[in-house]
Amino acid sequence: MVELSTFIGQIISDVATARSNADAYAASTSELYHADPFVKNMPIPHYIIESAEVDVPVMIVGIKKSSDEFEEQKEELFNAIKTKLPVLLVRNYKYSFLKSREEQNQKEAEEYRSREMMRVETNGSGAKKKESVTAYNASFTDEQLEEFGVSAKQITEKIIADIKNYLDTYNYDLVKILDLSDEFIRCLEREIKRDTATYKKGMSPFSDDDAVVSASKYIGNLMFFEFKKIMRSNAAVQVDINTVQMNEYATKDCLMHIKLKVKEQDLSLIVEEGENGREKRYLSLS
Repeated sequence: MVELSTFIGQIISDVATARSNADAYAASTSELYHADPFVKNMPIPHYIIESAEVDVPVMIVGIKKSSDEFEEQKEELFNAIKTKLPVLLVRNYKYSFLKSREEQNQKEAEEYRSREMMRVETNGSGAKKKESVTAYNASFTDEQLEEFGVSAKQITEKIIADIKNYLDTYNYDLVKILDLSDEFIRCLEREIKRDTATYKKGMSPFSDDDAVVSASKYIGNLMFFEFKKIMRSNAAVQVDINTVQMNEYATKDCLMHIKLKVKEQDLSLIVEEGENGREKRYLSLS
C-alpha cells in the first residue's frame, strides 16, 4: 500500500532520472569519441524523452484525512514548543546579555579614548587623572540564570496559549506553516518585550528592541522546521499497486487505471551577479 501522490511522483522522478542518466552517458561518450581518431568527427549519440505514457491499474484502498490527525498534530506542536522553546529562550537571553554588555564595554572604551585624545590635545602629555573602563563579566550569577529560566517558562506558557487560540480560529485545511511561524514570531516578540520590561535597569538581556526582534526571528526560524515536521498534511489516497496480487482478489470494478502522460520540458540554469558580488542561481523554463 502506498500513497497515490508518492506513486505518481516516483514515476515522474524515474523518467527524469532516465533522462539524466542518458545525458551523463552522452557526456561520457563524448570523451571516448574525442580520444579516438576514427570517430572523433562523428556526432555524439544522444536521445531525449519527448513524452512518455504510462497506463497502470491501481486499487483504491482508502482515503486518509488530515482532519483525523489534526488534533494529534496540535498536541505534538504544543509539546514541541513546551520542550524546545525554553531552551532556545535561555540560550538567547544569555547570548544577548553578553553581547549587550560587550557592546556597552566597547562604547565606554571608545568614549574613554576620545576623552583621552581631547585631554592630550588640550593639556599635553602630562599627568592625567587615573581612569579605567568598566570591564564586563562574561559569566552569569545563579540569580541571573534563575531569572532567565523563569522568563523562559512564563513566555513559553503564554506562547502556547496564544498559538492554541490561533489554531482554534482556523480550519485545519487552511493552516499554512509559514502563517503559523509568522504568528509564533509576532507573539514571541511581544512576550519577550513584555518580559524584559520587568528587569531592573541595566540588567535587561537585550540592548534594544532591534535585538528582541532579531532574537524572535532567529528562534522562530528554528521552530519553523519543527512545525514543518509536525504539521505536514497527511491527507492522501491510499492505493495498492501490486498487480500480481490484483489478479487474485481484484476485479475490474474495483480497479482504477491511471493514464499518465509525461512531457519533457527543459530547464536552464541562470547565473546572475547579485548584491555584494554574490551569484544568484535559479532554474528557468527553456
